[in-house]
Amino acid sequence: MITGLYAALLALIYIKLSFNIISLRHRHKVSLGDGGIDELQNAIRIHGNFIEYTPFVLLMMLLLENQQINPYLLHTFGIAFLFSRVAHYVALGKTNFSIRKVAMATTYGVILILASFNLVYYFI
Repeated sequence: MITGLYAALLALIYIKLSFNIISLRHRHKVSLGDGGIDELQNAIRIHGNFIEYTPFVLLMMLLLENQQINPYLLHTFGIAFLFSRVAHYVALGKTNFSIRKVAMATTYGVILILASFNLVYYFI
């Protein structure tokens, strides 16, 4: 199952992002919220952004996989989304807006293409 591969890889990234928050909470002695600490706020937002997009993309990939879409096409979507999430993490961690723009454009592009394919398969 192709979607399972990307779900597993993205789950590892999710754990890394979660551990970043745990580490910062421990370092700054903040149990709830962000304590007004910019570094922790940024880590929470990076984590939040990841979890806002990832399940939706995986769901649309799974639906297409169940429709027996070309496996190479599905891998293309998975790789592009994986790249976009890693790039977004790197960009937000360093406030690099050019990488962030590319990452978000890729994320939105993958979502748009997946949605389009799902609509086509629905109406065919």
